Amino acid sequence: MVMVLVVLTFAAFIALDYFVLSKRPAEALSMAGAGAALEPVAVAGQSVPDGVFLQPQFTWSRFGASGEVYLGVHPMLLGLVGSPSAVAFLEVGKRIVKGEPLARLERAGRKLTVRSPVTGVVERVNASAQGGARWSGAEGNDGAWLYRIQADRVGDEVPRWFLGEQAAEWTRRRYHELRAYLQEAVAAGHLGTVMADGGELPQGILGEMDESVWTGLDDRFLAHSD
Repeated sequence: MVMVLVVLTFAAFIALDYFVLSKRPAEALSMAGAGAALEPVAVAGQSVPDGVFLQPQFTWSRFGASGEVYLGVHPMLLGLVGSPSAVAFLEVGKRIVKGEPLARLERAGRKLTVRSPVTGVVERVNASAQGGARWSGAEGNDGAWLYRIQADRVGDEVPRWFLGEQAAEWTRRRYHELRAYLQEAVAAGHLGTVMADGGELPQGILGEMDESVWTGLDDRFLAHSD
C-alpha cells in the first residue's frame, strides 16, 4: 500500500510540473542550449555588419524595405547573461514608448531590462530569436532580431545611433566599463569563481553573480542609457 501511495504521489508531481510548464506565457522564450551561438563577450560588436545601427540602450537595429525597424539585443549583453536563460517579450500590437521596457533577459531568477530606443507599435515578434546572439543573425527575416516595429519619427532618433567603426568603438568602450564594474563585484565577493586570465569577462559571468550585481548593472548601464 505504501509503495502504491509513493507511485501515485510521484505521478501527481509529474502531472503538476507538466501543467505549470505548459501554462507558461508565450512571451517567455527559453534560450537554453543557445550558448554555442553566443559571441565571446570580449569580441562582441568589434565588427558590426553594414546597415546595422547600435543604440545606447544596448540594442541594435536595421531598417526593412518599407521603413520598419528590426530591433535586437546587443550580443555583448546576451554574452554576459549566458545560457540557459529566457527572454520575456512584448505582445504583437503593443504600443511602446522610447525608454519603456522592451525585453527582459532572465537567468536563475535574476533579470535585466532592455529598454526601447524608439516609440512605435510592435508588428511582429521573432520566435526564432532564442539562439540569436551572433551578428550574423542580423540578416534576413528570421535573424537575431526580437521585434519588427513600426516606429514614429525614427528619423529624429537615428542621429543619436552608432554605425560602423563608431558602433564598434562604442561597444569597446562599454565593454571596458562593464568589465570594471564586474571586477569591482568580484573584489567585493559577489563571485565564487575567478575571472579569465587578463581579467577578461567569461561568457555567462552574470550567472555567477548575485542579484545585487544584476540590479546595479541594470541601474547603471540600462536604465538611463540615452
